[in-house]
Amino acid sequence: MDIRSPAGVVVGVDGSAHATLAADWAAQEAERRGCGLHLVYAVNTGTITLSPRSGAAVTDLILKNAQAVLDEALALVGAAHPTLRPTGDVVPRDAAAAVLTAAEHAELAVVGTRGHGGFASLLLGSVSLRVCAHAICPVVVVRVAPEQGKHVLVAIREERDAVALRFGARQAELAGLPLRALHTWSPVVADVTHAAPMLDELGEEAKLHAQLLSRTVDPVREEFPEVAIEAEDYSGPTAATLVEASKEAALLVIARHEPAPHFGLRLGTAVHAVLHHAHCPVAVVPLFTPSA
Repeated sequence: MDIRSPAGVVVGVDGSAHATLAADWAAQEAERRGCGLHLVYAVNTGTITLSPRSGAAVTDLILKNAQAVLDEALALVGAAHPTLRPTGDVVPRDAAAAVLTAAEHAELAVVGTRGHGGFASLLLGSVSLRVCAHAICPVVVVRVAPEQGKHVLVAIREERDAVALRFGARQAELAGLPLRALHTWSPVVADVTHAAPMLDELGEEAKLHAQLLSRTVDPVREEFPEVAIEAEDYSGPTAATLVEASKEAALLVIARHEPAPHFGLRLGTAVHAVLHHAHCPVAVVPLFTPSA
């Protein structure tokens, strides 16, 4: 079966409550962007080991049931968002691979935290992690029912994160919200036996981080003059600071710095922490292209 790779917003659905939250968030985002919305329902039929005739009958039944779930999701989205004309596909393959393929030319991919196959004790499912680690477009993970936050929050680690900041600025512009750029850093100086020199060096280090933040934020301010952008640098643990700050955010945006290998996930400690514990939806923005 050919999998469509549409532009616009792509969202993975499976009939679970988590996927329903993700689909609603994706629909609202498609409305704001004025683009299409495409739903993907993946069902893996490759594990059927019955006789060829029985296996084909079971496969047909599974696909028929999946189509019914997808049709229901499309109807719900269409009823709640009548300006949209959502499309959808049932894809007989692994869920993460199906979403990644469908999102190859998308502006944005959206997933929930876990579906029917997830364990209740896990905060984030393997499908969501794989999509975040391998997608070539920004991915939004919706793990809680979104509330109207005060701003869009963007994590800044280095100047390359201007890519994530621009994404966040556009989100803030579309939502009519201000943007908060938060740069966290840990002091390199730690020799407490030389207090006076340490304070001097710490002050110089703080100055360098403030300059980094300014160099990153100032050009984006010029590009998005309608967005009120507040920039703040904070000396402290990145993951804990971002999770706490997410309590007041409508969306937390964080960069994915390194390409994930085909096997294994390398999302980074801070990305993992906010994906599992943030109090708002999280957008993971890749900083590289497939040819990088």
